[in-house]
Amino acid sequence: MSALRQELRRDAADDGHFFARLNAVRMIVVSFIGVGYASTMAIGPHAREWLNLFGYDPSLFGLQVLFFLSGWLAWRSLSQGRRLRAFILSRATRTLPWLALYTLIVTAILYPFLYDPAAPTIKTGAQLALYFIETVTLINPGDAMPGALESAHYAGLLQGSIWSLQWGAIAFAGLLGAYLIGLRHRLIYLGMFAAAVCAHVGVNIWSDSTGSDLLFPLIPGLRLAFPFLLGIVAYGWRDRLPARSSGWLLIALITLGAASLHYYGLRWSYAIEIMAMTGWCALAMAGLHSRGRWLQHWPNLALPVFLGVWPTTQTVYALAPGISVPASVAVSLILAVGLAATFYALARIIRRPVHRRVQPA
Repeated sequence: MSALRQELRRDAADDGHFFARLNAVRMIVVSFIGVGYASTMAIGPHAREWLNLFGYDPSLFGLQVLFFLSGWLAWRSLSQGRRLRAFILSRATRTLPWLALYTLIVTAILYPFLYDPAAPTIKTGAQLALYFIETVTLINPGDAMPGALESAHYAGLLQGSIWSLQWGAIAFAGLLGAYLIGLRHRLIYLGMFAAAVCAHVGVNIWSDSTGSDLLFPLIPGLRLAFPFLLGIVAYGWRDRLPARSSGWLLIALITLGAASLHYYGLRWSYAIEIMAMTGWCALAMAGLHSRGRWLQHWPNLALPVFLGVWPTTQTVYALAPGISVPASVAVSLILAVGLAATFYALARIIRRPVHRRVQPA
């Protein structure tokens, strides 16, 4: 019994150390995603993002790291016996209010400000309401909005990054379904991870060789499925994985080094993406296991910044179409972070009890 208690205490201490740095690591990852998105907004969707590595954009690797962390945290919650209702509510209450707020800003402020009354097709009030509902419920998030930004490279797209939230909801639903039917052994998820990797590689190779777009809609989901499953596997085998930052840094160096060797010295293959993704996830884990105090207790701004980068960048280009790419990246990120910090502070004030918000004169 004493050994069990010691193990539980050790796990609790590790969790406290882990969660103290979680907001910082997420924010750093989202910053890379934001830089990638903002760097191509004036060029178009086929341009390479800044910080492109091995032929892959930082926004892709950033999303994969976020899904890896989501898989780790989701399986931690379920394996520790958290009730399903509480599990679902915790995810929904952390995501949907921010999504609703930013979508409301897009539909009620940005679109009326940016749309061209002379455009052949514009969204009516009823269509904007439908857009709001479909986005917040993740039925059809971030659809194009005709009549706005018609001359932009991402014409009419004001919330282009949030398609990933839909895949995140699908991943959580799939995990809950698997958990409910009794699929709880870590070997099962290791097999699922291997199957997802094989499916991703197979679908891409088939699409490349045939030139068909039939299976193309599956590729974004598969690209986020295997890091999510890798996070579940990593938590399942946490007893055999490094408990210190140095061990995770070693894994990152090995996997990123292998990806670099493969990319520059061997024939290109989809294995590069798998190795590089694993390396970036290991680097994120190194940050979470770091002893650096500068990573502790950051405000939880990752999601609002993620949601705000795209609308702010589109607005910057609409107001200053001649702005340079470096300037637009800097301005857009500053605005996105500033907006997120403002909303975060207001939310903290609103949640405080009335007697603490209003002090007597």
